[in-house]
Amino acid sequence: MRKSVIAIVGAIIVLGILLGSCYRFLWGERGGKLVIMGSTTVLPIVEHCARVYMEENPRVEVRVSGGGSGVGYANLIDGVCDIAMASRPPKEEEIKRAEERGVELTLHEIALDAVAVVVHPSVVESLGGEPLKLTLEMVGRIFSGELRYWDEVDGRLPHMEIVVFTREPGSGTRETFEEACLKPFGFEVRADASVQHGNPAMRDAVAKTPYSIGYIGMGFITSDVVPLPLAEAEGKPHYEPTEGNVRAGVYPIMRYLYLVTDGEPKPGSLIEEFIDFILSPEGQEIVEEEGFISLG
Repeated sequence: MRKSVIAIVGAIIVLGILLGSCYRFLWGERGGKLVIMGSTTVLPIVEHCARVYMEENPRVEVRVSGGGSGVGYANLIDGVCDIAMASRPPKEEEIKRAEERGVELTLHEIALDAVAVVVHPSVVESLGGEPLKLTLEMVGRIFSGELRYWDEVDGRLPHMEIVVFTREPGSGTRETFEEACLKPFGFEVRADASVQHGNPAMRDAVAKTPYSIGYIGMGFITSDVVPLPLAEAEGKPHYEPTEGNVRAGVYPIMRYLYLVTDGEPKPGSLIEEFIDFILSPEGQEIVEEEGFISLG
């Protein structure tokens, strides 16, 4: 009888251990998969956060890919991804298409950014190391082709043709740049501008091409290119794309970076938890590590 009791107690203990293990496996640790697509500006933030999040939650798989803000919105509307990355709000046609599909585009701010106008170091070297200060309208005149040689921009510069790089249609960075530097003055990007797909490609193209100009998110600025101080208009002060100037609201081309979902995420869902992670102190520290500006 005693042996039977011991056996029963032992079986109960083993069963409890097994049930505890099953509980931890099934419910005690977050599991699932997220697909996130879109902006190449937001990409390094989300990729870094995804790596850390998956290390902390081994049963979660987060797949992240770029393609541009337009790609992110389109794929969210079509149900291809769970979260879109965007460096701009949706356009009217994107909102309309989302409504037709029954999708509610809901934006979640995750960081601050600036769009920096950058040139090849040869431009500044021609000025003896002095900064080349431009207004937004002057930038627009360069990118539209109204100004085609550097000495037309500044008489101290050589008579060298300006090589213009721009981003692909649908790019959030391009949209932000054009809203600030071209559309207010009735300009369009010159037809022969070289199109670059993604911030890294744009930066590398400018870095490798003497007397060239382009624009990138501030998180992609390296010593290979020179960001220019910009002024809203003639007679206004010029500001560089720095964290202090963006936080103070004085740099003239700044924006929020977003994660976009179909409506508000369900409480306790993996979508909500991942966004909460990026907004947490740990996630916002990653934002800063990637060269962007945290919301705190």
